[in-house]
Amino acid sequence: MFRTKPRNAPNKSSVFLSHEHWQYSGNGYKRLSQVPKHVLESVSDNDIPLTVTKLDEGSLDPDCDKEQFFQDLKVILGKLMNFESRRGQDESGADDEQNKYAVSLYKNGGVDVLVRILMFPSLFPPFTKYRRESDKDLRIKAMVLEILTKMTPTTVGEQVTTYLMEQEDVLSYMFTLLAHQKTFIIACQLIEDMLQSKKILLDLNKINNIQTLIQCLKDDQLANFCRILAVAISDLDIYDNKSSLFAQNKQKRSKGFVNVRDINQELLLAIPELLPRLVNLAVSKAYTPRFPGMVSELDCWMEWIENQMAEEPYDNPLDDEMEDFIGGITAPTTAESPMQKQQGLTITEELVQRVEVVYVLGLFLLGKHRKKVQRKLAELKLAPGLSELFDQFIWKCQVGRYTNRHRMRGHNAACECSPEVALKIQFLRLVHSFCDHSDYKHLLLSKSELSEVKRINAKAGSLQLPNLDNVNRQLMCRGNKGLLTKIVEVMKKEPTTSTFRFWLARAVESYLRGNTSYCDQVFLMRRGLLQHVASNIVEHEIRHKEILQSSFDLLGELVKFNIEAFRTFDNILTTSEKFDKFITTVNRNLVDSNMFIRSLILSLEHFRAEDEAISDYVRKDSRLLMYIGDFSRQLDYLYKLITIIDVQNLTQENVSCLNTTLVFLMFANRKHQLGRYLQALKDEKEGMLEVNGSVQFMTNFRDLLLFWQDHYLHKDKDCSALEKREELKYEDEDRSDNEDEKPTIVVLKEGDLTPEEAELALKDEKTVTQDYDCEESEPSDGKITFKKPTKRQGDTVNELNVSSSKKQKDEKKKKKSSSKEVKNSSLLSFDDEEEEET
Repeated sequence: MFRTKPRNAPNKSSVFLSHEHWQYSGNGYKRLSQVPKHVLESVSDNDIPLTVTKLDEGSLDPDCDKEQFFQDLKVILGKLMNFESRRGQDESGADDEQNKYAVSLYKNGGVDVLVRILMFPSLFPPFTKYRRESDKDLRIKAMVLEILTKMTPTTVGEQVTTYLMEQEDVLSYMFTLLAHQKTFIIACQLIEDMLQSKKILLDLNKINNIQTLIQCLKDDQLANFCRILAVAISDLDIYDNKSSLFAQNKQKRSKGFVNVRDINQELLLAIPELLPRLVNLAVSKAYTPRFPGMVSELDCWMEWIENQMAEEPYDNPLDDEMEDFIGGITAPTTAESPMQKQQGLTITEELVQRVEVVYVLGLFLLGKHRKKVQRKLAELKLAPGLSELFDQFIWKCQVGRYTNRHRMRGHNAACECSPEVALKIQFLRLVHSFCDHSDYKHLLLSKSELSEVKRINAKAGSLQLPNLDNVNRQLMCRGNKGLLTKIVEVMKKEPTTSTFRFWLARAVESYLRGNTSYCDQVFLMRRGLLQHVASNIVEHEIRHKEILQSSFDLLGELVKFNIEAFRTFDNILTTSEKFDKFITTVNRNLVDSNMFIRSLILSLEHFRAEDEAISDYVRKDSRLLMYIGDFSRQLDYLYKLITIIDVQNLTQENVSCLNTTLVFLMFANRKHQLGRYLQALKDEKEGMLEVNGSVQFMTNFRDLLLFWQDHYLHKDKDCSALEKREELKYEDEDRSDNEDEKPTIVVLKEGDLTPEEAELALKDEKTVTQDYDCEESEPSDGKITFKKPTKRQGDTVNELNVSSSKKQKDEKKKKKSSSKEVKNSSLLSFDDEEEEET
């Protein structure tokens, strides 16, 4: 008897024979389509296995009936969509049916089949018949992408995105679908979901021909592509620990750390037409919907929705819209209805695209190429474009007091929900980033306003700005009012509890940040900004932490070194009740108000060095300056600022408390009173309370100082940018080994000391970072001397690992004690991810 040759595939009609064959060859069932149909019918309680089998069989046949294939995918999509009104649903079980279907589809191998359908043409050689993708093929792929996208928010969504991300060829192929009109929206959405599920940023260099792909995108496709760029160049996922500066430093200085964000930014900025196209998309597109007489953007949207709903009962198409099909926009309205382009999805997509474009422009201003991007955006006339876009916004303050406004069900009268909220916030963030320590911030003024600023500047004395004549008037805002004035006017009218107050204040504060500008301060004071912000704190109970913090930060920039601002402040705090209310608010929210406190102490010491009239005003008339000048109050602020932070809980939000503490001590050292402050802290505060229940007060302070020294004076931080920008000359004692190297550019971050404040540290860094175990008895000459700090085993701060090269630099500085200028970057927050390009 001759034995027949064993089959290469399992027997599709007999499970028994297939199992026997598997025992001999190890080749058994691998796909659901290989299982006999009668078995599937008998063991399954729904039609999903049969549906998956049908799709699997068609996925291997390039000549299958593609129309029927499309309809089968449409049935699956309909099962994953919820067509019921949210108002009429039980929220807890609204999507249970869709979730169960997605889980069953995943368990029956549906995702594998969908990926096979998506990737099948890529198996053929280039330029062959089946490699070319027709409109029918692209519609099928769009349906596959839509189904996968609908599965991502379900309970199996993480498994789906993980499976897709594990196959790099799938991700690269999906990028090619961004260039097709029928697939670019839904492909972009799925890629965004995949990238957000991944814990590390995607290196765009790994995508083949990514620069060529971006250049060939149409405007609407590029705008949609910004959803991916927003993930690729965002700093949200650079660090495993998103908040702790200590943990960030440790990760950043590890050998395996690579800043993918900066790599992606360099790749994108190398595309010559990218920024011009993004600016044009951000400021030039028509803004919809708008109706005459509507008092708010929400009213406009409600009117538009009602108009669309009025037409829907009369639009009953019978067939799917194939010619103008666009995945993500063309969709059914009910489970059985044909697929038609949804006008609501279209207009929503356009609005989301604009938000993403504005957001991406802001992200480019946060990287190491910030200065170059600021210059380029200024040349592209971003400032006048944003000013004109701002005119199209409708703010809540523009609603009449007695006007009835539409509001969504379940939302109170103060709710600001509307599709335009995100755009307004990203708009103000872009303004903030464009102005932050920028040489082009005066482009936010109109030509007439610039002339006013110049007249003020001519009377500013030592606080004059030198470069106002260099402002390019062709790049400025058009009309009588510039963008800065428009923002101030809206801020003054917005309700106290408005979410936008935080972003409006941030935008104006970034304009003032950097070099203290007397002319800009007076310009804004003439428009009532100081009066408005200070009165808002005094007359209202501001409960929102963000609004309070932005208000204090803005006040600090408005009054710094400006005697006229303090006189205006005195006119606001006219009674003891108002003054006490303001001081109570400051003391109750020290993390939020510490920048204002720092501004007070800086201004106090500045005015003390002025002429006798100003000095007398400081000592006798200014309530704020007299208050902050009291030694016991300064000591109390020092204690409170130190106790609310420790090395482990330092973040970018509260590290400014440590910097403010150092400002107090810098001035104390200049007046030869540092020993008095430290001894008072030790005598009066040590042992009274513990910081976070573990570390004594002075030990915590010492650890904070050592962290500060390691964080700001690390070998990858340098003050060369400060030398160049402020024309400060420092000794070259630490540059012997790096004379020919380009300087490392550093960037001041929000919450950190300005260049003027940093100058105070130039002579004092040696003394302040000494240990506090000083001799209790003062030397005969009256000067306080300090011991060199000794390292103790077991100190948590030892984990900071200060480099030996830093220790050598400290020793060099001690040897050159006669020097008056010390190379230093003290009190500046230098974010390594935001270093400027040299």
